[in-house]
Amino acid sequence: LDPLPIEKMWGVGKVTKQALARLHIRTFKDLNRTPVEVLERAFGRHGVKMHLLSMGVDKRDVVTEHDVKSIGHEETFAEDILDSDAARRELLSLAYRVARRMRREGREGGTVTLKVKYSDFRLVTRSITLKDRTDDAQEIYMTACSLMEKTSAGRRPVRLLGISMSHFSAGSEAQLSLFSQKEQPGGKKELHAALDSIEEKFGKKGIRPGTLLKR
Repeated sequence: LDPLPIEKMWGVGKVTKQALARLHIRTFKDLNRTPVEVLERAFGRHGVKMHLLSMGVDKRDVVTEHDVKSIGHEETFAEDILDSDAARRELLSLAYRVARRMRREGREGGTVTLKVKYSDFRLVTRSITLKDRTDDAQEIYMTACSLMEKTSAGRRPVRLLGISMSHFSAGSEAQLSLFSQKEQPGGKKELHAALDSIEEKFGKKGIRPGTLLKR
């Protein structure tokens, strides 16, 4: 593990990578050699988890494909997010990541959950069940923004944001959903397939929402 670049670690996104670079941490070996107290002071509990992962210790439960109850992504920020616009940009990025992963696994989710951790490490979650299951990033994003309005994000500094989807349909149930009121078969479904194909060929930055181009 030692020579691996730090961005290969689970849970290390662009912002966390930049924050680690400021501590001169660019590889698993660099992270392993950094005192855990320094990481905890900079990243909270996530810093402790990263330190364990750098040593090959992963305490997360191992689950099979059939055991998966939710699919989500979250981001811990090196600097607190102070306004709603910045928070919404992060939610858009998270929504696209979650949607891509669901489509890759052939799933549609019925419940959107938003996770918000404030700078004082107080954690809140808000959830809503959708009328129809979805794998559409824009729908997930808009729902997450609606849930965010029920939190203090934008009025209190935010250290972490996360979006997850649960209550999946798959297989025959997912096929039945194609004939729901959303009527996506020849529209969004094909567009999503095309975008996912482009991403596979050119990487995650092949096509991105305009709002994310400034990130």
